[in-house]
Amino acid sequence: MAWGNPQQLGVEQQLCDVFNRENPDVHVSLLRVPGSAYRSKAIVMLATGTAPDVLRIDHYDFPALQEREYFNDLTPFVSRDPSFRSSDFWPQTIEEGTVQGRLYGLNVLFGGILVYYNRTLMRRAGLEDPYAVYKRGAWTWDEFRRYAIALTKPATATEPETFGALIPTTVPVIAPIVWGYGGDLLTPDHKRCLLGEPPAVAALKFLADLRNVDHAAPTVSETGNSAYVFEGGKIGMVFDFMGMAPRYRSVVKSFDWDVAPIPRGPVTGASLVKGNQLVMASCTKNPGAAWRFMRFLTGVDAENLLYAKLRRCFPTRVSVAESSAYLEADAPPFHMRAFIDAVKTGRPLPIDDRWAEWTTAVQAHLDQLFAGRSPSAQWELSAAARDADKILAREPGW
Repeated sequence: MAWGNPQQLGVEQQLCDVFNRENPDVHVSLLRVPGSAYRSKAIVMLATGTAPDVLRIDHYDFPALQEREYFNDLTPFVSRDPSFRSSDFWPQTIEEGTVQGRLYGLNVLFGGILVYYNRTLMRRAGLEDPYAVYKRGAWTWDEFRRYAIALTKPATATEPETFGALIPTTVPVIAPIVWGYGGDLLTPDHKRCLLGEPPAVAALKFLADLRNVDHAAPTVSETGNSAYVFEGGKIGMVFDFMGMAPRYRSVVKSFDWDVAPIPRGPVTGASLVKGNQLVMASCTKNPGAAWRFMRFLTGVDAENLLYAKLRRCFPTRVSVAESSAYLEADAPPFHMRAFIDAVKTGRPLPIDDRWAEWTTAVQAHLDQLFAGRSPSAQWELSAAARDADKILAREPGW
């Protein structure tokens, strides 16, 4: 069972067809579920023992569902499979599916956050390509702000209004700038929220000021009707995962675009890395066949189709990421090394079984901050941290 965009699901259907031809003793059917309904459907099926043998789980949900013993421990399968080598994969992909030293998920749809940018708008504004700025070590948040302001233009008789950037406003995507300023989301033991501390306040005030002071990003009301989206050509820069590349490739025809890593802050330039887990349901009656299929979906051929050809996400296998099939592009994005750099410097989010609870509370405060309705960034983020701390102090609840 899986969700995804049409191009991705089309490739995954092809992979199921190939697997079925190569394994005549097994038949795999692909159950497609819309992303909006996927989480609730997966939880119900896992809880009632009616889940498919193999399914994809978003890592935001993985820790909480694993704790309820909905997934088979894959460690015994790994120990009996001489072809499985952890060293074939990026270390973060193995770590993300591991709980207390036991492997419960194989990573898929992995990658880091980057900056997608409109090269056409930048050329018109006389701005140097951000990837070239990054390569010489000058791609900082201050430089990003300068670019965002320069790309913001009022409407004219011949050109529409443009904004420099869509700023990140959600809990996952704000993490890189918080890290860049030397802050963090939580303490290492996940018991206290750090968004009220000076580094995080400085980082998020910087982002909010891009919209509310510099007016280099559209407001909530301006983005509400989808008038300002990257593919519309009116936005200079946007933050997103590699998974957006197939969409932009298919719909962007009127301007040139590419990618660059996250800007560097005063302390670091780390991106965030995250994937999803391919898991084996604990209710499966076909564990051997399920493992065989999971290994096929995370094999070299499958990764070449999904990641090198479709560009759906970043390869979990080092050999595929470093291959010419992945690095050489005949259509944007051309700066494929940017994705590798994002993973090499990337950090994981503090996702555990409490993630959904505390991030929901924090997001309400972030919405106020980025809408310009807060007395101050310090006040709003201190309140966000207090609300998160109350949740983190409670006993977990479903």
